[in-house]
Order: sequence, then structure tokens, then C-alpha cells
Amino acid sequence: MSIGTIAWRWRLLMIALALGVATGLVVEVAVFRSRHVVPGATTSKSEAESSTTVILPQGQDQFEPFILAAQVNTPVTWENDDTVTHVFGTTPQHSSFLNPQAFSFRVKPGGEVIFRFTVPGIYHYYETREDEWNATYLRVVARVGLRHYPLSMEGVIWVQGPLSGLPHSAINFVLQGHDMFASEFIAIATNSAVTWHNLDEDPHFVGLVAGWIAPINPVDIGLYRIAGTDEVPGGDSVTVLFSRPGLYYYYCRNHDEIAPQTHRAQPLAMASEYPIPMEGFVLVA
Repeated sequence: MSIGTIAWRWRLLMIALALGVATGLVVEVAVFRSRHVVPGATTSKSEAESSTTVILPQGQDQFEPFILAAQVNTPVTWENDDTVTHVFGTTPQHSSFLNPQAFSFRVKPGGEVIFRFTVPGIYHYYETREDEWNATYLRVVARVGLRHYPLSMEGVIWVQGPLSGLPHSAINFVLQGHDMFASEFIAIATNSAVTWHNLDEDPHFVGLVAGWIAPINPVDIGLYRIAGTDEVPGGDSVTVLFSRPGLYYYYCRNHDEIAPQTHRAQPLAMASEYPIPMEGFVLVA
């Protein structure tokens, strides 16, 4: 056998081995990441690669990031890196801007689901087996035993796009006898104002949660102390003008603290509605 023939066969063998290794990698990845595509989602590689992703980390009972901003008609992917199946969906609340498209997903370990949001608005969702829904206060409540209790396993997706008919003013109350804002989600037009009125006896604060970047909390609105009925008969008010579009995430620093890794408002044990945080969102569109 000539030296040329040996060299040719050697090159052929190396090519075959390379193809075998590559094929093994593809099979391994396919087994690890099973894809669940729901109606309205994409299955093409180019679109899937450009999608926005939420991770369910292993053993964390969290969605990362807690708040995700995406453009309308952009596919969003949830990747379950946990060792257990997770079931999650939108909260029961619905309005023209809140949960305009309801969804519910079940994702096995190592799996993923892709969904294309075609309607702008805020989507508030939670793990329906790890958390509970409080129908009285319209809040997600963390179940005792979660890894990061009192933080619940919930998330917010802001699908950016035009919203019509938004008001030019809104009012939100601090409930009497409760460390809680009456409404968790408010939507207003640009160059509009929100008034917070304190019906509680104690003073409360309104200030943005640190650690987020535009379009989440694009402008610092400042920190406001709102006196309670023990100081001001009927309670005090503060009005804030929002001149820049964005999603503003705020909390009361008297009754919450900020979890440094997730940049979420976490209730203090002394808060009356523990484990529900005293937090809220203002969508300026």
C-alpha cells in the first residue's frame, strides 16, 4: 500500500470520528433540552436564538430575571434548569393592560417553553404549586418552605408597545391597618401623575427599587415619606409626575428591604401582611 493511500485512509478515518463526536453532542443536547412550543411561538432556529430568556435556576424557586422587558411579537423563552417540573401561569387579574393574554405552562426538568407575546402590556405570573393567590388583596403569597422565603416564585414581563386609553392621572392608597398599597399595578400615559394617599396610621415611603436599568426604572423619581393619620388628619398624600416612559418598580422602605441578588422588595418580619411585600408597579406608556 502506498504512502498516499495510507494518508488518504487516515484522513477519512479522522473525518468519520469527528462526525461521530459531533453527532453525539447533538443527541446529548437534544435529550437535555426538550422544547415545548405553544401556539404563537417560534420553532425556527434564527428566531429562537433572538428570543428573550427567563431562567428557572436549579434549587432556587425563582424566575431570573424577576422583571423582563420584551418588544411586542418577540418570542420569550423559559428554560427550566431545575431538577423538578414547574407549573406557572398568569394571575387571575385581567384588564386592558394587565395579563391581556393569559397563559399556563408546565415545563419538565431540562425543558423549555417558548411563547410569542402579540399584545402589549404587563404579564404577572407565578408558580401555581409553589405559591398561593390571595383573592382578597390580589397578591401572590409565597409558600413556607421556599428556598428564598418570604420571596415568592413569581415574575413580571413587560411587553412594550402602544397602549391606548390610558388615564392621565391615578391614585393609589395605603390601606388602613395594612402595610400594603391598594393596587399593585397602575398604568398611565406619559406626562401623567400618580398620587399616593396614606390611610394607615403609620408613615410609609414610596421609592424605586435599586439595581434595575432602563427601561425598568429609567429615571429616579426620588424618595417620598407619606405621613399617616396619626400625624395628619385623614392621612397625607404625595403626587409624582412621570414624564418618561418605562416600568417603575417601587416599594416602602419602612416595611421592606431589597434582596441584593434578585433586586426584589422583600418584606420585613414586622410588616403586617408578611410574607407579602409592600411593592408596586407604574407602567408609563
